[in-house]
Amino acid sequence: MRCNFASRFGRWSHGRRAFTPTELVAVVACVGLMTPIVFPSLDAAVGRSRQALCLERLRAIAQASLIYSERDIFNAAIPVHRLQFQQDPADPTFIGAYEWGGKSGIGRPDFISEASFLGSKYGTLAGFGPATRPLNEIMYGHRFPDYAKSQDRVGATSDTRLNLDKFRCPADDGPPLGHKDGRSPHCRDWTRNRGRSSFDHFGNSYAANLFMISSGAGEMKSNSPYLRPQSRVPHPARTIYYEENIGRWAWACRREIQGCEFIGWGVDPGPTGAVRGWHGKDWTFNRSFGDAHAERQTVYIEGTEDNEGYANHYRNEQLAFYPQSTPCCESTDLDCKFSSGGDFEQYRCIIVRGDGWQKDTMPAPFICTGLYAHGQGRTSYEDCVVSE
Repeated sequence: MRCNFASRFGRWSHGRRAFTPTELVAVVACVGLMTPIVFPSLDAAVGRSRQALCLERLRAIAQASLIYSERDIFNAAIPVHRLQFQQDPADPTFIGAYEWGGKSGIGRPDFISEASFLGSKYGTLAGFGPATRPLNEIMYGHRFPDYAKSQDRVGATSDTRLNLDKFRCPADDGPPLGHKDGRSPHCRDWTRNRGRSSFDHFGNSYAANLFMISSGAGEMKSNSPYLRPQSRVPHPARTIYYEENIGRWAWACRREIQGCEFIGWGVDPGPTGAVRGWHGKDWTFNRSFGDAHAERQTVYIEGTEDNEGYANHYRNEQLAFYPQSTPCCESTDLDCKFSSGGDFEQYRCIIVRGDGWQKDTMPAPFICTGLYAHGQGRTSYEDCVVSE
């Protein structure tokens, strides 16, 4: 069937004649033939546009972070929230994955006495509104009013509705879906609200790389750019600074590399499950790095599946040398020295790397945080995920 619209429309326009039933059927048939071709193409184009914009926003965040580090007295590579060292070091309630930028989040409503979204752990009245998130002023060029000081409920509510799109991935449509058995690959309070975006829940679609290590309930030490001077990040071009929140823990999904189970099984999407990406491909996420470039990366190593279907999501690389385990450096120490003293077997489980990326900052020495882990689950998770 030929869809010769020109000749048909021509006859109609010159002769002022309406479509015949046969011609109308032909038009409908042609539209029906084109629909399966046109609409998927439009969907794909929209998807590519969203992915490109998300990458651009991650790149801009990384660039702003470098500007921040040049202004910071300690050359901090990732902005540190002002409440970081005002919390109880023996019972820290946050370690800074989201509070470096963005709006007021509505997640974890029981964090303070307010029994509503105004009592959110990530919100204004808890001290984490947009006025307190350090990167906002650089990204937007002005300061935001701090409604936490006045306990202004109207202002605190408006903070949750700010259109701070520079911290929102346009494809951010909520958390991982979890496993049919109830196992969840992310925060319980987020997955209970599956229609809620990360941007609305945390105030941010993106998470900073806060790779922490500890011995049981011991002091948390940063093995990442967090609390580390920018000049002390050994391989910034491949070290993750920020990533889409949906992929924050994808590298740590079961299964662990053989012999590294002691650090905690991590999150469990099920033996053949997957952590979906916001851009239509499982295990694939946008990230930005210490040299301010951004790229889309896959966190799945083909050919490493065990007999239950679990696969590795990172590898351990041999280093030229390994740091001493003690003492670690202070976060305020710009002259923290590299020193050898460890070996591969001692550190291999906290060398977390893939093609073109790494979470760790070894062989740089660890940074002391002064905060102590709860002793359950992974240190970098705070109390967001409980291993079961």
